[in-house]
Amino acid sequence: MTGGVTVRRAEPEDYAAVRALNAMDFRHHQQARPDYFQADGVDYRQEQFTRLLAHPAPIAWVAEAEGRVVSLCLGTVKLVEGTALRRPRRVAVVEDLATLPEFRGRGIASALLERARRQAAELGAEALELCVWGFNQNARRLYEDFGMTVQYTRMELKL
Repeated sequence: MTGGVTVRRAEPEDYAAVRALNAMDFRHHQQARPDYFQADGVDYRQEQFTRLLAHPAPIAWVAEAEGRVVSLCLGTVKLVEGTALRRPRRVAVVEDLATLPEFRGRGIASALLERARRQAAELGAEALELCVWGFNQNARRLYEDFGMTVQYTRMELKL
């Protein structure tokens, strides 16, 4: 990661920047899959962010550069219930990872993932998981370079 970037825990005061990054990320997804995502997607509400920060095991990291938040990594550590086939597991689930385009390629997202990984391990999680859309090859490369592997693939046949 290049100098001048600080990774820290997200705070309530970061809401406006988190909301803007979330909206940017949603637009990217909506443009790639307008058949799936609504044109006027639901706004990331402040209540959601407040709930995340109040969660017993939040993953809530931001990166700052040039005096502003330029990237985020949000999720939670939780217990996934077992089924007849799967055993219960404590996992960290990253729901949102986004970086402003002009700051990509500097290792910022990897630094945020590393913070999330360390935090998850400290909280007793046995894995760090996330989902990535098939169209998002840049994100997939980032995750593979970070050492993540495909857990399963969900296929689709449009009718």
